[in-house]
Amino acid sequence: MSSQPTHPTRTTPEVLKPLRDAITHKPSFVSGTLPLDPQSFLLCHGGVGGGSAWHCLDLAYASAEPVTAGKLDSSSFMTPIVPERTALIDLVRGGLLEGIDATRPIKVELYKLNVYSEGSFFKAHQDTPRSESMFGSLVLVFPTPHKGGALVLREDEQEWTFDSAIALARQAGDTPSIGYIAFFSDVEHEVLRVESGHRVTITFNLYYADIETDSDAPATPALEAGTLLDDPTFLPDGGTLAFGMRHVYPIKDTLKHIPKLLKGSDALVWRISEQLGLTPQVYLHYQEKHMWHGMQLALVPMVPKLDGDCYEDMTLVERLRQDFDAIVIYSRSSWMDIDERINWVTKLRALSRVKSPYMAYGNEAHFACAYGDVCLIVRVGRPGSRTEIVKRQPEKRQF
Repeated sequence: MSSQPTHPTRTTPEVLKPLRDAITHKPSFVSGTLPLDPQSFLLCHGGVGGGSAWHCLDLAYASAEPVTAGKLDSSSFMTPIVPERTALIDLVRGGLLEGIDATRPIKVELYKLNVYSEGSFFKAHQDTPRSESMFGSLVLVFPTPHKGGALVLREDEQEWTFDSAIALARQAGDTPSIGYIAFFSDVEHEVLRVESGHRVTITFNLYYADIETDSDAPATPALEAGTLLDDPTFLPDGGTLAFGMRHVYPIKDTLKHIPKLLKGSDALVWRISEQLGLTPQVYLHYQEKHMWHGMQLALVPMVPKLDGDCYEDMTLVERLRQDFDAIVIYSRSSWMDIDERINWVTKLRALSRVKSPYMAYGNEAHFACAYGDVCLIVRVGRPGSRTEIVKRQPEKRQF
């Protein structure tokens, strides 16, 4: 009987394709129009400075001139629209969130009023989350006459356009409608130039009301991934799967909070792994380009503090391994052992990144920066014992 190899061979991309296909990637937004009671279109603004009078406009049929201010904070205007009391919250759940996330309690916070007049636009940007639990934004567009001002969203080399002016014009009738679009905070978006009229919007921030919520509800992709793991030809010696994150998450001095904030396909990977009895983990993927040793890569299960003491006789990856329990996954250094081989299921993206300064050495000492990118790691055992992970000894590699 042949013994189990110390290190399984790296899996080819073709073998990983069924697993990659099982990870659904829904668009990071949901949009459309929704009829509302005419009384919902009453917009009141003013009260600035404590002495200003409030003025109310009826925007139900776009028969009144909109407020002329470019932007108002939530303390300076009022709207009777409460998303939780309309179908909007269900549209957000069903179109934007997936699996367990679609059942989690959501907090909706009124944020601001924007009025785009002719010639106005907003350059491409990403929203800054106001807290760790904020996952997205909901923008409502009133049916005021306007042309242009479409919202363009971009993510991962894809682009979508929501032209609320056209969508609302199609819904014109006895019952006024509101245009809506909800999207994740890390999606890049911009407002194109308004050609005529006024584009009036109100924005709500979307939060997970309880980031501690857990559930064991089933997910269909878990069945597909489970079938793949039952196949003895898939990772016949076991192996380590790596998933690049699709969304941005805040990083402070720890990674422990990230699993509670996962969204979209990132949350799906974590949930499927747990349902299959596997143990997903959040890691930082570091790389170093050293003039003598080429590229070295390591995975670190924490946020390392690299500034401080100098290690003249160590490369960055060697220091990460010694001080922060890093796992060396690839090296061109002839003397450095390989701890683990990694099979990337989805590509690594520089979205959630840690910047760490450290002392580097070449012809002379100098400060450099190492960048750690967040990813998910799932270790899989051999067929018949997928949840049993055998700790492997590092392998000496010669190049």
